[in-house]
Amino acid sequence: MTDRLVTPPVNMAVAIVDARTHARIDGTERDTEIELVVRSITEDAEHICGRAFISQTWRVTLDAFPDAIQLPMSPAASVLSVRYLDENGFDQALDPADYYLDKVSEPGYLIPASGRAWPATAAHANAVSVDVVCGFGADESFVPASIKGYILAKVAEHFLPTLPKSEYVIRSLDRWKVYR
Repeated sequence: MTDRLVTPPVNMAVAIVDARTHARIDGTERDTEIELVVRSITEDAEHICGRAFISQTWRVTLDAFPDAIQLPMSPAASVLSVRYLDENGFDQALDPADYYLDKVSEPGYLIPASGRAWPATAAHANAVSVDVVCGFGADESFVPASIKGYILAKVAEHFLPTLPKSEYVIRSLDRWKVYR
């Protein structure tokens, strides 16, 4: 199984004005640098948590359909497509009525709909691909406060290296970790 980010998030997990304030930077001339730092810290935090904070599209690629397809990031929001190579090697799209997105479990799963089964696939590498949207929502207003707090604390540490670093900042992510 391979997971790959297809469409990265458009918006940031914290507002640029909040990041600028935590970095104690006046003016907008360093906003490009601040954005790069925020996005880098956010990606690291998402990796630590196994979560997507802002909506983004991931592709799961498998050699065949398993009983259940574990999704790469939580929370799972929607499935864009399920494609597979049929037994004759032709590319097919699975009808959404044929599968169920389990958004409650973390990590999320894609399973056959009630009374349905996964179709047979060609014996071929990467015969199945699933595109799924993951994330809390489209912008920072959907991101939980403790995650924002972590990102902003790390921004402050980055731009203010003499600021005492708290060994407890990382703990604000603990409740958001998804265990696989």
